[in-house]
Amino acid sequence: MAVVGAFARIDLADPQAVRDRLAEIAGITLFDLDDPGKVGLVIEADDLDRAHAKLCAEIERVSGVLGVWPVYAHDESDSSNTGHQVHC
Repeated sequence: MAVVGAFARIDLADPQAVRDRLAEIAGITLFDLDDPGKVGLVIEADDLDRAHAKLCAEIERVSGVLGVWPVYAHDESDSSNTGHQVHC
């Protein structure tokens, strides 16, 4: 199991619609941030490759998402647990 934490900058024209579209993606949990133009995301997937694919192929392409920045990655199957860089 891989877990990636990310921030997404979203369009403020209709932020709730963007949040709703993001919430429809399987394996994504949203959380609020202090900045109304950003939303926090927890991405869960079987491994980091699938989490990366979800980030780049699904989340970044949601209408109203202006950009996504991963800030944390953990892969339970990685015995080194030294941290990972995840980017598109």
